[in-house]
Amino acid sequence: MSINYKFILIGNSGVGKTSIFRKLSTGEFHEKNISTIGIEKKSLDVSIEIDKDGKTEKKTFNISFFDTAGQEKFRAVTLSYYKETDGILLLYDITDRKSFDNVSIWVNSIKEAIEGNESKYAIILIGNKLDLVEEEKKERQVTEEEAKEACETYKMIWGGERSTKTIKFEELNELFAEYVKEVYKKVGIKVTGKQTSKKIGNYKKKKKGCLGIF
Repeated sequence: MSINYKFILIGNSGVGKTSIFRKLSTGEFHEKNISTIGIEKKSLDVSIEIDKDGKTEKKTFNISFFDTAGQEKFRAVTLSYYKETDGILLLYDITDRKSFDNVSIWVNSIKEAIEGNESKYAIILIGNKLDLVEEEKKERQVTEEEAKEACETYKMIWGGERSTKTIKFEELNELFAEYVKEVYKKVGIKVTGKQTSKKIGNYKKKKKGCLGIF
């Protein structure tokens, strides 16, 4: 039996949400993507080995995965999709300070839409466009330490710094599976449209109390 989850991608326009969405869907990376207008949806099936009570169980997840528009004019449409969301991938561009400064705005909008009940969902913060720094095309404007502090402040999970352009399709799928696993630990299994309050497993502690996958 599959566990059904709803995942959404959010963040400022231009941080790379659509690139991740399409690479997970097709395995392809496009240098230029047209900004998402409204919402795009894909269904993804993920099988994960879960450790529980000293035993390993294989769980199958059917993920309804939504890419959202980052522009302000579409914010009302995006807000309507927050409800009943289990996993939220919040992206920022490590070479764009404003995209990181707006993380607090995105988090607050989530809390308002989901009535502040943090046990119902997990937010995973991801720094994108690492390739621009590694290839010295742009300067880093956000440090990893700042991102981890934001995770601690806003009770998010640190998803690491990534490059959607250079990461291999297989690696991205494995990474997404880890994200699903962390959401499962936080929100549990849905029962009749509601999540259980039971939390499964323990997060790995990072420096300064930040919850992280790696």
